[in-house]
Amino acid sequence: MKVSDLMRKNIIKVRPEAHIGHVLIWYNGLTDTSRNTYVVDDRGGLLGVVTIFDFLFMLVPAPVAEDSLAGRIQGRDALLRALRRNMAAIADTEVGSIMDTQFPTALADDLFVTAHGLIMEQRANAVPVLDDAGILVGELSRRMILGFLVQNL
Repeated sequence: MKVSDLMRKNIIKVRPEAHIGHVLIWYNGLTDTSRNTYVVDDRGGLLGVVTIFDFLFMLVPAPVAEDSLAGRIQGRDALLRALRRNMAAIADTEVGSIMDTQFPTALADDLFVTAHGLIMEQRANAVPVLDDAGILVGELSRRMILGFLVQNL
């Protein structure tokens, strides 16, 4: 069983200059799509990965969380105002500036147990899948592997 037999092909690909605000708008209406945002060059080569964790870290910065926990921000409306101010401040940040360039990848022709090993070893939610030319073609997640195993064992 190859990685290409299990991988998701519906993935989010953006250029490094894409703004966080625009990428987050895309997330709002998406279902059954990738766990990560993949930053690619003009030929589709993988440059980096931005995880949902990375976006959450940007959206709810430590000072806002600390002020909320300390009672300096009280109530839903005050918290949302603080978060909206933060969103306005970060909306034009380019995803290339927050992408992770050190991440495991799998090849589409790898056995799925190879990708499984990477996911387990790196404790990653998902790994990007590349073809032989280094072009991003999909993603394989822990949930996808688990679903396959549960359905077939």
